[in-house]
Amino acid sequence: MTIKIKKLVNIALIVSAFNTLNVRANQSLNAEQDQLETIQIRGFHDSAIKSLRDKRDSQSIIEAITAQDIGKFPDKNVAEALQRITGISLSRVQGEGERVGVRGTTPEQNRTFLNGQAIASADWWISTQPNRGFNYTLLPADLVSSLEVYKTPQADHNEGSLGGSVNIKTQRPLHTQSNEFVTNAQVQYNDLSGEFDPQLALFYNWTNPSKDFGTLITFTRNQRSLRRDGLESWGWHEQSFQQHSDGTLSASDAGTADIKNIWTPGGGGSAIFQQQRILTSATANFEYQPSLDWNIQLNTLYSVLNADNNNQNFLWQPSSVFARGGRISDARIIDNTLAFARYSTVPEQNEQNLPFSTAMEAIWRESEISTSSVHLIVSQQTHLWQNQYQIGFTKGSGGSKQDHTSQFSANTAYTVDTTERKNIIANYDVSPLDAQAWQLTQARNDSQDSNDQELYIQGDFERAIDHSIISAIKIGSKYRDHQRDFIRLRSLNGDYDGIAQQFGWTLADYPATFPAGFLSNIGNQQTLKQYSYADINALSDDFKTIDFVQQEEKASRFDIQERTIAGYVKLMLDGNDYRANLGVRVVNTNQDAGAYKRIGSPIEQQENFVWQQHSKNYIDILPSANISFDLSEDLIARVSAARVMSRPQYNHLMPSTNYNVTQAQGQGGNPDLDPYRANQFDLSVEWYFDDAALLSVALFNKDVESFVEFKRTIEQHEGIDMTIDRPINGSGGTIRGVEIGYQQELIYGFGLITNYTFVDGDRTDSISGREDYVPGTSKHTINLTSYYENDWLSSRLAYNYRTHFATGVGETMMDDFGQLDGSITFKLSGKLDFVVEAINLTNEITYLYERNEYAPTGIYQNGRRFYFGVRYSH
Repeated sequence: MTIKIKKLVNIALIVSAFNTLNVRANQSLNAEQDQLETIQIRGFHDSAIKSLRDKRDSQSIIEAITAQDIGKFPDKNVAEALQRITGISLSRVQGEGERVGVRGTTPEQNRTFLNGQAIASADWWISTQPNRGFNYTLLPADLVSSLEVYKTPQADHNEGSLGGSVNIKTQRPLHTQSNEFVTNAQVQYNDLSGEFDPQLALFYNWTNPSKDFGTLITFTRNQRSLRRDGLESWGWHEQSFQQHSDGTLSASDAGTADIKNIWTPGGGGSAIFQQQRILTSATANFEYQPSLDWNIQLNTLYSVLNADNNNQNFLWQPSSVFARGGRISDARIIDNTLAFARYSTVPEQNEQNLPFSTAMEAIWRESEISTSSVHLIVSQQTHLWQNQYQIGFTKGSGGSKQDHTSQFSANTAYTVDTTERKNIIANYDVSPLDAQAWQLTQARNDSQDSNDQELYIQGDFERAIDHSIISAIKIGSKYRDHQRDFIRLRSLNGDYDGIAQQFGWTLADYPATFPAGFLSNIGNQQTLKQYSYADINALSDDFKTIDFVQQEEKASRFDIQERTIAGYVKLMLDGNDYRANLGVRVVNTNQDAGAYKRIGSPIEQQENFVWQQHSKNYIDILPSANISFDLSEDLIARVSAARVMSRPQYNHLMPSTNYNVTQAQGQGGNPDLDPYRANQFDLSVEWYFDDAALLSVALFNKDVESFVEFKRTIEQHEGIDMTIDRPINGSGGTIRGVEIGYQQELIYGFGLITNYTFVDGDRTDSISGREDYVPGTSKHTINLTSYYENDWLSSRLAYNYRTHFATGVGETMMDDFGQLDGSITFKLSGKLDFVVEAINLTNEITYLYERNEYAPTGIYQNGRRFYFGVRYSH
């Protein structure tokens, strides 16, 4: 069947050579049959057919999602659309899909591409470490034509993905109807924030009368007022205690302690997070085909997310109590975890000169991130060769340019109880509602900024070969210059012994109405659900009068440059009942990592740091083979084997060490880290038993040579022996699994799309001894989508569920999570639709814990989102 299709395509090209009225046919080297046809996608059913055809015709094991129509992707967010795909796991932040992992790997171990090339990313959260994973909140779904997830690589694919790679494809001007105009106008409502927000997307395509030049423009502006209610705890660590005659406990070194290595919290609280997000995105794509032998494309993107936010958290701070001479009583230790304790007040005179045991914290930030890209593609077809030349540049930047913090403290005894699942109960002797009793003890104005950019140049050359087995050979090379830097500024003069004490402000000076319904679905009647709430606007006005002194936090500053040169050779084989590609990719990586090395104390003195550079060079040889067998007309078997790699996190590569002289401990980076490397094997069987029907089973196995672990050693700094945690290449492991997919139109208009993924991570951490600990791996992931459509109605109900998994941050685990989404579209006329969409219909709670469930780190409610609007196309 495939051979017949190729013959039809060749005939179509010959006809177009004699009939130049239609030069929209794609002549680029990567053209496939779907790109050579003019297709009008209408409805979810036809979208499913197109997606299955992409999967069936692929030379690798892939999954695909195709837009139902221009500007009509099935989900509001690209990451949330990807979660419907077999083997994909989604990470949400503030209730919105932000990053994706593939086949049991973490997001940073996979790569995302826009039209086959890198797209830079950034993060607005002040505490976020620079991440190799793409932040999908920067990319609206309206501009996407299709998504492809490559689970098995080919030699001409970009390296860097351990689990798989995602390719986001946009519309092309000469493959879109001329004068096509689409408008999506909606209103979003969040039932937790109680706000209505406008959403607008515009799409226009123009081609000249001769159909050899086209321009495609998109514009999107989405607003979102979000609120997240939560209970938090952080800083869980092993703490030892000295027991006193009255039964109380105080913090102690492990060597002299009576009770050793108890899993203990550093702090936590009841927190309200609010944010105003405004995403503005624009694309301009140009395509020119001067002849059948040449095609030129220029794709541009600019997207900016304004993400101003505020957070108010009524804290409990065991770390402050221990550090200032306080004690605990009535301790209840369960599973070696301090699950209940009464924390005392602290002495008026203590080493830190801070007579306060805990605080209420109000934070507000001015945050903004952006991404942009310019991508030029020139395709040439000669008698035997198809050549393609690409050059491009992408940049992501931003962060929090203003990060204001105010802490209002009191010296009070309090209790903290984490014995109840999904709850943290804190009770204070000094009432959280007594605003006058909580005085300003800290004022800060910090900031952080990051840049992520890449320049690339690529050439690919494919030659058809008249041979009984080999159909073509392809060679190519790519140069890539990637840079990532990070800088953070901290204010110095806002502590209690500085300007904070001088003002004498209390929480009573900034009264505000407490948000209604806080923690309505979390905790119980004993949970702290109301406290003295601050007027952020009034605080902000007063902070403008403060002359903050800022200085660079040199311990976190870094600059990393990666220059790679890759070359490959790939053979395409074609027989009566099989197709294959065999090849090898060779990549040379030159890495220059720069950071400040600390050489003295105190940390506040800039001269106690010196900039240092570290260089590393490594070569990866990455063979790959993909073979597809036509067992029958509708049954395809695929076998794949490959070697893959993924580079370490940027912050792990810093050649620096940060430590506390008093505690004689700290942590550092390791620029000598090797990449994650794995040998993978895949087998799949796909049965296409109807035009929109598929039953598939895939088996995969990844033997990972080494995972990054943190090793604790004794190092000498400033003449002192210190305990330092540093990332190393630790023990390897195996990620294996099974994927089962099924979809079918059961009766006319009604269909079902479902899949199940089982992933088993087999690994023993060489340092902690934990077994089966592979970050990002959920054992079970289920997707279930049902749809119904007729001439005037299109509806969809989608459910996604994944079991608990390790996040890769400390020992934090994300609990089981499922979410139900839905949409209904009413066709009012041939050009006008009315759309209703809902996200998180069951108002699910996100629950994270560290080591065990007596150590919760986050219990969050993000609310439901509803969209109402119209879609007009002409």
